[in-house]
Amino acid sequence: MKRALLFVASVALLSACDSAPTGLDPGPDPAASLTTVSVAFTGGAVSAEIAATQAGRSIGLMNRATIAADSGMLFVWPTNQSNQAVAFHMLNTHFDLSIAFLDANHVVLNIEDMDKDTDTFHFAVAPFRYALEAPRGWFASHGVTAGAIATFTLPAGVIIEP
Repeated sequence: MKRALLFVASVALLSACDSAPTGLDPGPDPAASLTTVSVAFTGGAVSAEIAATQAGRSIGLMNRATIAADSGMLFVWPTNQSNQAVAFHMLNTHFDLSIAFLDANHVVLNIEDMDKDTDTFHFAVAPFRYALEAPRGWFASHGVTAGAIATFTLPAGVIIEP
């Protein structure tokens, strides 16, 4: 029972696309004040907004109309996250995405395709430190598979909340 409660709480707080009432005006462009980082693989790079706070990880890319071809969001935690307690879903996210779960050494653990506006949970196959969302199919079209290594350095001053 405790594990189930932890799972439910983690999904509610840490999911990529936390549920919020639809039809609400999200206000100013949420990307306007976000820091970005280039996450590079052998076959290409994603210009990713950094979600390193609880609020940023909870909101993710939800309530946006579109996503650019080589852009995405990098979710960051200060420690490894349980692959059984933290999941991502797509409620209020209006475009399909793929997500790559990465360990602390930036190695891709697994990649999941996610359908827009669904509540299906997507999990890493092992504890992870980062999750990178990109337009659906980006990883496949750039030859990124499990075992690939991402290259990125978080900018100085990025505060990573638990």
